[in-house]
Amino acid sequence: MERRPFLKGSGDDSGASALEFALVVPFLIMLLVGMLEFGFIFQAQLAVTHAAREGARMAAVNKWDASVVEARAFPLKIADGLSIVPSNPDPDSVKVVVSYQWKWLIIPSSPVSGLFHLNAPLLTSSATMRKE
Repeated sequence: MERRPFLKGSGDDSGASALEFALVVPFLIMLLVGMLEFGFIFQAQLAVTHAAREGARMAAVNKWDASVVEARAFPLKIADGLSIVPSNPDPDSVKVVVSYQWKWLIIPSSPVSGLFHLNAPLLTSSATMRKE
């Protein structure tokens, strides 16, 4: 008895896994790039938050120094767009607002940037402390 394939021409599937891989890999790369970029944004937001808290603490104890606050926002720098604004909302407290306009690290160099226009987020944090 002769064995015949179910459909004519379907006896050979030697390129199926390569084709499936070629279809899936662009989505995996986009997922990886998105996770990396989100990680960098999250790190920068933590740096902005830490700098605002440290700045408010320094201003509350009358030892304000903008260069020290900038050092607390590492790796962000004032030259790159970091903004540190101290203020006195009332006589008993101080407020420090730190903001940074994010610049994409990975996404603009990818082929996706031509398809989507992604606005870079503004990372902002403020801290208010009572004067001591």
